[in-house]
Amino acid sequence: MSQAKELGTLVVVILKARHLHQPSFYKQDPYAQAVLSGQTQRTKPEPKGGQHPVWDEEFRFPVLADPGKDKVNRKLEVSCWKDESRADDKLLGKGIVDIESTLKTGEFDDWVPLETSGGARGELYLEMTFYANSPPPINRRPSKFKQSDRLTRPQSYNPRTAPDLIAIPFAS
Repeated sequence: MSQAKELGTLVVVILKARHLHQPSFYKQDPYAQAVLSGQTQRTKPEPKGGQHPVWDEEFRFPVLADPGKDKVNRKLEVSCWKDESRADDKLLGKGIVDIESTLKTGEFDDWVPLETSGGARGELYLEMTFYANSPPPINRRPSKFKQSDRLTRPQSYNPRTAPDLIAIPFAS
């Protein structure tokens, strides 16, 4: 058996939700959950968050390269739940995000539609950033600055003392 190789870290920020399903009259205490490669992480319940909760919580997931399981390891499953103190938590909606393009571009931020068997159940706003374990490509373009000039502040510019300026008379 081959060991799954870690490609990098996916940082997921679950920011907020809108238009969540509210199965009862009372304000609900919703929380969000994210699952990637079998690892589950969840936010704290938002007290009386109702249909438009805000969490702004960050989670880190290892991104694995496991031959034969890459299709499974490239799907981030997100869901929102109603926190129930006296019974099992109720699913408000769930959605799936394919992270393949995020692994290539490095970033993602958008609304993810949530659904249940009853249809559309709101949206969850995610921000994702991928940090690769491998070094940057060798063929990077060179910097426009010398290493010693990268962090220096620009000097003030005075047109009267600037060298290499040629006065060009204007024809009238």
